[in-house]
Amino acid sequence: MSLKIPRVDHRLFRLAAVAAGLIVGWFAFRPAMEAEGGLPWDKANHALAFLILTVLTGLGWSRMSWPWLMGLMLMSGVGVELIQGLEEIGRDADAMDVVADGVGILAGLAILRVQGINGSRAA
Repeated sequence: MSLKIPRVDHRLFRLAAVAAGLIVGWFAFRPAMEAEGGLPWDKANHALAFLILTVLTGLGWSRMSWPWLMGLMLMSGVGVELIQGLEEIGRDADAMDVVADGVGILAGLAILRVQGINGSRAA
């Protein structure tokens, strides 16, 4: 038995995806603080953020094939780490963060596939 997501106007999911992207960007590019919020393990924060971004983006742009969606999300994760590696940002880039992003992306694609949304389409 699977939980089916009701058909909703894609614009709502697009708005949610953009909002989530802005929130993730704010957390990614703000100065590092001693007591970070979120989950106790930084990699779990990355995986959860990219799971949410992948699902919202997949629902908002449901005609996008899963390879394109996966590539877009992965490029976003790599981009975040490259920007965090800049001296002006005051953060550190970490390749393992991209691995954690990938775990979240794959989980998000799995959710979309179970729901029969874009993850089940061929490229």
